Amino acid sequence: MSYPVGQVAGFAGVTVRTLHHYDDIGLLVPSERNHAGHRRYSDADLDRLQQILFYRELGFPLDEVAALLDDPAADPRAHLRRQHELLTARIEKLRQMAEAVEHAMEARRMGINLTPEERFEVFGDKDPE
Repeated sequence: MSYPVGQVAGFAGVTVRTLHHYDDIGLLVPSERNHAGHRRYSDADLDRLQQILFYRELGFPLDEVAALLDDPAADPRAHLRRQHELLTARIEKLRQMAEAVEHAMEARRMGINLTPEERFEVFGDKDPE
């Protein structure tokens, strides 16, 4: 079974223009074209698009996504495991940030001034250098 570009865009929540761009740069080349030359996407193409969108959501640039997905030694299950680990780490970081916001809201409600260290501890011990 294959799907037209508009339907795939709707499934994935991206624009048709995005899919055209992915085709133009070789990131997601549809498996088929109909007699009029319109793009048609297979289930394997949809799997690749899902991987692309996961990596994009994680902030990976398109050229790096292409390198990851085009690596002949890469295992599709390894991609999913990696994405799961990265997303889980992001969720944990966001949970910590939400807790910090709640803490700041509670401190304000109670009229307590947080120290600079308390305000920024959720951002970690990063050295700007």
